Amino acid sequence: MTTLILWLLDRVQSLFRLLGADYGQLRAIVQVKLIMDNRRSLVSLGRYGKPSAESNSNFTRVLGIYTLVGGLISLAMLSTPERDMLFFPLTLQFSYIMALCAMTLISDFSSVILDSSDNQIILPRPVGSRTLWLARIVHISSYLFAIALSLSVGGVLVIGYRFGALAALTFLTMSLLSAVLMVFLTNVFYLVLMRFINEEKLREVINYFQIVMAVLFYGGYQLLPRLIDSREILTQTIEHTWWHYLIPPMWMAATVDVFIQPILDSTHIIFGSLALLMPFAGLWFMNRFLTANFTQKLSGIDNESQSEASPLSAPRTQSVRTNWLEKLATWATTNALERAAFTFTWRITGRDRKFKLKTYPQLGFGLAYVVAMSFQSRSIGSSGFFYLFALYFAGLYVMVAQYQLGISDNYKASWIYGSAPIQAPGDVLSGSLKALIIKLLIPFYTLLASYILYRYGLDKINDVLLAFSNSLIMLVSAALLSTRYMPFSVAPDALKQNNTARGLLVSIVLAIVGLSHFGLTLVPYGVWVAIPASVFTFWYILHQYKKTSWERVEMG
Repeated sequence: MTTLILWLLDRVQSLFRLLGADYGQLRAIVQVKLIMDNRRSLVSLGRYGKPSAESNSNFTRVLGIYTLVGGLISLAMLSTPERDMLFFPLTLQFSYIMALCAMTLISDFSSVILDSSDNQIILPRPVGSRTLWLARIVHISSYLFAIALSLSVGGVLVIGYRFGALAALTFLTMSLLSAVLMVFLTNVFYLVLMRFINEEKLREVINYFQIVMAVLFYGGYQLLPRLIDSREILTQTIEHTWWHYLIPPMWMAATVDVFIQPILDSTHIIFGSLALLMPFAGLWFMNRFLTANFTQKLSGIDNESQSEASPLSAPRTQSVRTNWLEKLATWATTNALERAAFTFTWRITGRDRKFKLKTYPQLGFGLAYVVAMSFQSRSIGSSGFFYLFALYFAGLYVMVAQYQLGISDNYKASWIYGSAPIQAPGDVLSGSLKALIIKLLIPFYTLLASYILYRYGLDKINDVLLAFSNSLIMLVSAALLSTRYMPFSVAPDALKQNNTARGLLVSIVLAIVGLSHFGLTLVPYGVWVAIPASVFTFWYILHQYKKTSWERVEMG
């Protein structure tokens, strides 16, 4: 793939010179970045995949999955509507392509766009800011083009079979322009942030944006099959209004629609002009106005010690936060070591962006799944015991946070555990787990319980309380049965990948506990009687976990 990309770059090198870049430098930077990418694992296939030394087939497998999924979606949306009813299905198809390209930029390549680690090598050399920026854009665009192509294969085949080669070629061209447009929109977002937001807060803002987009994308994944299942929606006629001209997928859909019907009116001409001009106009706009001081901004991103707060207000704010956290830790823990582990875990989980990116979306997925399933009439969501299924199924997502608790990119700092006079590591483990329960599990179950009570009635409060206590038991039991690591002491690639048996065991136990809970609902006051027994069981298991000795702890 690297050879092909470099060959294509050589064919259009005059364009980069026209844009003001030094082509020789740009080609060298892109070549090195592509070689380094072969040693990097992608988020799209999991968080902890180990790449090989020189080559990595992860991206090829991602493209294969995208080709299969894109083909199925294209077959469902484009194979049945008549040619005069294809505008809305085409809009959905291009929306899917654009959304997936944007998510790839956010999840896998945001760190590449904003990476400043190569500044130590590049900045001392006479490399212009525009050359560096264009090298990053070419690097990202090469992958997005491959993704857009894989997502478009199914649509190209369906449209080519039904309406001819010209319509298929137009569909392929619009798919590639969609990728270019996503490069423009995503980079505008990043570059505008770099212009107006303090470097200290930039990565934090992007991190929360990644989390929100991941949850929204999963919600769209749940919604799309329901739209496809409704033929009335796919075959409806759209009356165009002025705001349709602000929706990029409609530009692409109308351009393809011109060759499918065929039709050429003023509306389609405007849409087609926007589809052909806006991607390139966007790149020109970024190259002309947004890349000034790009390299200097990048060099300041990692300087997170700066703060805009005044010297007097910053210590006062920090003191208020510390006092509040200390009071909470004193209430939740029983000794000084456990309290120190509680506050340490609380602060690290609030500062570690990768922990939040790997944990918070999972909790959002759980909530989105419960809401989507509860409205699906022809599934378990219509059954009378769905609320019990939701309460226990959501517990699987919480266990992801417990699994992440031992992982950190700064795992080498874990030498402090061995040098500090810690005689009872169980206090550290229990303190960390309590911080996780209070910070993540309780807010998550509060939102989940609020939705369950709103949808199924306040009389389900006893079921919510018992399910919450049982979920605590499952969380501590999973910690007891797993290999015990000190908090944030293990490298991400060090944990074993094969967790199928553990996940299957946890799922079976959750199913047994959930069915037992359902049986208690058939017994008068059975749930209320079971709540104290469940709380006592949780306290006893947590006490056993707190007794962990150094012989049971495995240092990363």
